[in-house]
Amino acid sequence: MHRHGSYPRYQKPRGGERFAMERYVCLPCGHTVSVLPVNRLPYRPLEVERLEGHFDAQAGTRTGLDPPPELIEAGCLQRAWKRFLTRVDPLKDVFGQILPAGLQTAQQLWKQLRRAVGSAEDILRFLAQQGKRSLLGDYACLRPAPERSRGSGLDCGARPGPLPPG
Repeated sequence: MHRHGSYPRYQKPRGGERFAMERYVCLPCGHTVSVLPVNRLPYRPLEVERLEGHFDAQAGTRTGLDPPPELIEAGCLQRAWKRFLTRVDPLKDVFGQILPAGLQTAQQLWKQLRRAVGSAEDILRFLAQQGKRSLLGDYACLRPAPERSRGSGLDCGARPGPLPPG
């Protein structure tokens, strides 16, 4: 992989501030990859620490965020929790025996994830490395590149092939 540039992404839910999202390209197959910083979530302008604080509050292990979220951030955090509510079974499948049996609710799952794995950053790292998933969704960006027929090369890690046109 070689550095291929970057593109701007919003730092906070209210917009304004941005950070550079680094991009890389596989020279043999032309597949590009963006590398998400460890304190960011895929497709959401939230910082992992703020999400962790909000989820801790939802699970009853913490009283809330300090400072309290502004209106737009509060909406983003609420939507993230609502999405997490739909992810109990898929996440239990990924974590398997790391978690105790019998977890039924998102609150129970979050408490056990924090006990067993650690911080939200640790949870996200585990999901990306072990399950090719994320906390709030199974995004295409976390899956391996699809196999492509390009002469003698298939995809990243395969035999070298020509770059795609353009």
